[in-house]
Amino acid sequence: MTSAALLSAIASLGSIHSNSICENDDRKESSFAPVGMVRSRDQLSNPGYCTLTLISDSCALTAGHCLHLIEEAYFFPPNANTGEVVPFAEHKYVADKNSIRALQTRIGNDWAVVRLKANTLTGLLPGKVHGFVEPELTDVSLPEGTLELHATQSSAPKAFERFSASGDILSAENSILFHSLDTAAGSSGSLILNPQSGRAVAIHTHGGCDTMKNNKATIIPWASYLVKAIRACLHSERSR
Repeated sequence: MTSAALLSAIASLGSIHSNSICENDDRKESSFAPVGMVRSRDQLSNPGYCTLTLISDSCALTAGHCLHLIEEAYFFPPNANTGEVVPFAEHKYVADKNSIRALQTRIGNDWAVVRLKANTLTGLLPGKVHGFVEPELTDVSLPEGTLELHATQSSAPKAFERFSASGDILSAENSILFHSLDTAAGSSGSLILNPQSGRAVAIHTHGGCDTMKNNKATIIPWASYLVKAIRACLHSERSR
């Protein structure tokens, strides 16, 4: 899909007030392979989706308020930026429900960690195919300069696409990151990256630039239970 077509699709979603654009809309197409979407198997009774990002061969992060959707994860085929969900059989990964650790007690403590099973057709774990981004677990100082976000959104019925956005930290308090990265419907669970280190520093969870002048995320190294859950998932993967 061309950039013009992508931006047209993004604009059409604005009619249902699904965007949280911080001043100018700087969203662009993204080819960031570790980013996919997670949804329920039963879209009729449990519709919706969230963004999910791989942090290892099988472990992934999303938002805690997306817990009810964590059943199947879809990623793009290599070199594809948009496509139908249903034909992605070779890039669909079922969630290991016993592995899920999640919290949603407040803004700033809204996260979920899940381990994905190998694809039933290829026998490969998702990170082996799509790569992954490492989360920042130890450095509690926030990065300076522009941050970036990669998320998914619906482009048509039964189809989705990735976009990226850049922005700044506006402030931080009690593990809440107030930021100016543009988001859209389905952005919940997308990771905010420090381009200098390449690591994920936060999980986007709440829009608000269109009403309260900032969007919000959970700061990964400032949320102690999240750090423990990530380490547990990574350890479980290595032990297999």
